[in-house]
Order: sequence, then structure tokens, then C-alpha cells
Amino acid sequence: MNLHEYQGREILNSFSIKVPYGEIASSPEEAVKIAKIIFKKTKKNSLVIKAQIHAGGRGKAGGIQIAKNLEEVYEKSKNILGKFLITPQTSKKGKLVRKVLLSEDIYFSELSSPIEYYLSILLNRDIEKNIILYSKEGGVNVENISKKNSMYTEIIDPILGLQLFQTKKIGFNLGIYDNESLKNFSFFLFSLYKAYVSSDILLLEINPLIRTFDKKIIPVDIKVILDDNALFRHKKYNTICCKDNDVNKIEKEAYKTKLNFLKLEGNVGCMVNGAGLAMATMDMIKFCGGVPANFLDIGGSADVERVEKAFYLILKDKYVKTILINIFGGIVRCDTVAKGIINSFSNLHKDLKKIPIVVRLQGTNDKIAKDLIKKSLLPIYSTDTLKEAADKIQKILYLK
Repeated sequence: MNLHEYQGREILNSFSIKVPYGEIASSPEEAVKIAKIIFKKTKKNSLVIKAQIHAGGRGKAGGIQIAKNLEEVYEKSKNILGKFLITPQTSKKGKLVRKVLLSEDIYFSELSSPIEYYLSILLNRDIEKNIILYSKEGGVNVENISKKNSMYTEIIDPILGLQLFQTKKIGFNLGIYDNESLKNFSFFLFSLYKAYVSSDILLLEINPLIRTFDKKIIPVDIKVILDDNALFRHKKYNTICCKDNDVNKIEKEAYKTKLNFLKLEGNVGCMVNGAGLAMATMDMIKFCGGVPANFLDIGGSADVERVEKAFYLILKDKYVKTILINIFGGIVRCDTVAKGIINSFSNLHKDLKKIPIVVRLQGTNDKIAKDLIKKSLLPIYSTDTLKEAADKIQKILYLK
């Protein structure tokens, strides 16, 4: 689950990591009130206004602005709030900005320009260890770092944890040599790694991480992705998904019913059991000329009610032209899915009869499932192979 920047700051703050002072505003008027407090508290004549959306590249898209007085705070926050911000990580439509973070300007009145770094912590599943990625170069052009081969990697054994010699090694590679700066950096990195592990974070990215003229280490921009499977341990963040207005409404409903659903920009609705099969099904849809409208894994404990709920979620997308159900019965029996499909026609018939449905059921009780669908006399195209399903989807899309 993605967190906004201000939420990531809250996590770091709770682990004694100094972050720039800031507050959230939802309107230009509220932004001005907060700006007065920031100007007074920091004794600086400028602050940063940052759009809060789940996407990177905000700076180049105009989502990060410097304001030097209250008039600029009002005008610039007004120009950001309520607008769709388009970045390389958003759709063509962009993301609606509902909140802005007003933050202390760390770059203001420095005796010398601060040094910018890039640093992130994440899990490398291939080696089953955490890794720290870092570079001497940080900032808005971070995507070009890998092209110049200037990225370092430090592997952290999850049992041993981060070691002092590793913090010093990372510091040296970043060009931090004096004792005071290196001591501050080591303390920062230990605290950061503790936050990463204790909060069940999948990705903790800081860009830029800066070292100021007085040898302080400050994370300026923070990106945090939490592990959904561990949210039961963090009650505060467990409620964010349902309250966050930037999360798609359909995804919110899916989250509440424990369905793995992700909204996509396509025309073919998918209902699958298993993430691997879901990815293969989505690839197949692309090959036959369609575009997946969603990722939907009904999971291994799906029942009739869950199948019906999955249909309900797919039908809420007005761009869906056809639905493909691809089930390999194992723990989930094919006849259970078939009953869910038939029940859905009874309860959602008005909507379902407008959309062609292609079903491929293989595995446990597949013969019973196919017989149930056949006897129902419902307008459902039943297929035995993925190739047959693909051909049928292609014909449907072509006729449309």
C-alpha cells in the first residue's frame, strides 16, 4: 500500500529521524494559515508546497513549488489543489491533487549548497535479503543514475541486521569522511533501517537525502510502500486505504472484502485465481488485441459470495466490454465458481446481460462446473483451453 509523503514522514519521525517541518492543507486558505506557522517557527522567508499524490516526478510536472510570502502561498497552492497532475508515473489523465504538504525549505539560506544523495531500502526476493541502494547523485534526474552506472548496493542479512561497518562503507562511498558527519550518517541509517523493518515496509525511498553545511543528514522527499499482508500489525495504517481519497473507489471496496483488485485502463475484465495465472491471463488479453481492465485475484478461499462480489466490482467499470473468467481449480473448486457465476446472473442480470462473458474452468470439479453452466442456459461462452478463450475474446472485441 502506497503512503503519501507526509505519512512517510510521520513514520520516520516516530523513529527519531529529523524531517523538515511541515503540515497538510486541503485549501489555499488553510495553506496560508499553516504557512504563517512555518514562517514563524523556522524563521525562514520561503517554504515548499508539494502536491500529495501517489506518483513520482512531481517536481518536473509543476507539483512542487517554492513560495516566498503568503500571497505566493495562496496563489501557488490554489494552482496545484484541485488540478490533475500528469507525471511519467500517472495515466494520461493524471492524478487529482486533493492535499498539499507545506514544508520547511531546507535549501534556504545555507552557507553552501547542501549535498544531495539517493538512498532506498527494499527486499530482494531473489536472494531473500534486504538491500540498500544508494548513489552520490540524487534529485529530480534520479532516473538517469542507473544509465551512468553510479548506483551502489549493500546487502543486509535479515538475521544479522545492519552492521556498523556497513554504515561506514556506505558513508565512504557517498564521500562522507569526517568523523562527525559519518557518526550522524550512521545514526540516521540505523534509525532508517529500524523504521523499515519495524513498520513492515516493502520500499523506503529517499530522494533527495541531503547533507547540510552543518553536517546534518535530512531526508527531504520520502516514498513509502507498506506490505498489505502485515497491516494487521499496524492498526493506524490499516485504515488508510479505506480513507484515502486517492485510492480508487473500486479498489477500496475490494480491500474491504479482501479481494486482490487493481484497476487498470482497459476494456476486458478479468477474474482469476492466483497471481501468476492472473498475469498470464492479462498477457493473453494483450496478445489477442484487448487491454486488461483490472487485475483481480479471487484467492484460494473464494466462495460463491466472493465470486458474486468480484462480478460486482468488474461491472462498476463502465469501460469493460467483455469479461474473461480463467480458473484453475485447486483449493478453489470449479463448481463453486460456476455457482457464483450463475448466482451473479440472478442478482446482477440487468448489467451482466449487456456484457459477453467467456469462462474457462479447469481442475477440481471442472466437469460438474461446465455442466452447471450448460444447464443454466445463460449467455456464457464456455471454453476448455486458454487459446479458445483468447480466440473468443478476439472475436467479441472485433465485432464490438
